[in-house]
Amino acid sequence: MGLLARVIPAQSDSTTKPSSVHAQIGVMGTGVITRAAPAYNHRTFTELQLIQPVLMASLSLRSVTFLGALNAEGYTLKRGELNAGIWGEGYVDRRHPHTLVHEAMVAWQSPTVRRGAATTPTAFSVSLAAGRGFVPFGSDDPMMRPLEKYPVNHHHAQILERIQAIGAARVARGQQAVTIEGATYNGDEPTGPFHGPRWSRFGDSWSIRASGQLVRGLELSASEASLISPELQQGGAFDHRQHHASLRIDRPNPRGDARYILAELARTDEITNGKTAFQYRSNLVEGEYGWRRAAAALRLESTDRGEQTRLADPFRAPLGHVDFQNLGVTQWRVVTVALKAPPLRLVPRGVGSHLAPFVEVARAVPTPRNRPTVFEPADFYGASTLWSVSVGLRVHTGTMRARMGRYGVLSDPFSGAGMNHGMHHDE
Repeated sequence: MGLLARVIPAQSDSTTKPSSVHAQIGVMGTGVITRAAPAYNHRTFTELQLIQPVLMASLSLRSVTFLGALNAEGYTLKRGELNAGIWGEGYVDRRHPHTLVHEAMVAWQSPTVRRGAATTPTAFSVSLAAGRGFVPFGSDDPMMRPLEKYPVNHHHAQILERIQAIGAARVARGQQAVTIEGATYNGDEPTGPFHGPRWSRFGDSWSIRASGQLVRGLELSASEASLISPELQQGGAFDHRQHHASLRIDRPNPRGDARYILAELARTDEITNGKTAFQYRSNLVEGEYGWRRAAAALRLESTDRGEQTRLADPFRAPLGHVDFQNLGVTQWRVVTVALKAPPLRLVPRGVGSHLAPFVEVARAVPTPRNRPTVFEPADFYGASTLWSVSVGLRVHTGTMRARMGRYGVLSDPFSGAGMNHGMHHDE
């Protein structure tokens, strides 16, 4: 279902240059059965859910590009997805549904200026982008990475669904490139899948990211962000200062089989009155290796999580993390392994439509970072080790972007190569 349209207006003279409009669209979704043992209080939960029902679109006219994504999890994932250790937006041990308008960004990119030798010139370009989307901070959206379950560090290593303005500059020579991005945006995170931001808060927060491509497929990045009261929309809660560094290798073989590694360090400082009240750290390594379009993936993670008072629903917490709600800090050590069968073609060749079966197993060990503590994980969950087994089918049709949150000088909206490391675009 990839759509490619080219419009060439009538030429009035020999110097008129044709304009081009490129548009593409893709749809994906995943049906998954997850068994969590225990989920809490010695209880085992088994749930069938539809996750990541996403419609993506790209539209480009000369130097202007629109990137959009609609996410229907507000309809299919109201109670959240079982995912031990994760938290955010009032959910605990369940991944929250993302907003309906997951992304809607317009970007302008300048013409590329080239200097130096004709064979390997130095190329320079700048871009401006604005809209709702992924802040230039941290690593890629976990939805586009090899494992189905999100890492615990989702809110330490990504900042998404903000109204923002981004400026970026990129210098490249051959396979080497350096990019600097800076953004200002609203610090408050969404309070629900259909809720908008507090517009009066636009511009109260900022981030900057520097990334360098040393050789093809090898990328280093470092970023920093300052968020004003992200967990309380009206303000007054802790401010966050976030730091992130990563190494990413993504060099699929000629058949498209994955050869992927991501290693990242993240830290979040919760600040009040100019002083750090709490500090959370995360270390993560994940990778994927594909062979004949089958693949195996592994993630190792150690991430700190602040514990909050639970509501009557043990998977929910009050929005707005303030100091008297912090019951302790838990270190989550999680090992996740996934096996993916070769994608099955659903329709004849020429229309990129595939169904990809997978099985994923996670072992999580939560322990208090310091004692004494109010929150004892073994007492709350009924076990010192938590297991999760997921079996699912991911359906994809059309053209999906390999990486989200890359706008302007970093965007490649018409490449689906590597998307979910095993799901391919039109062939």
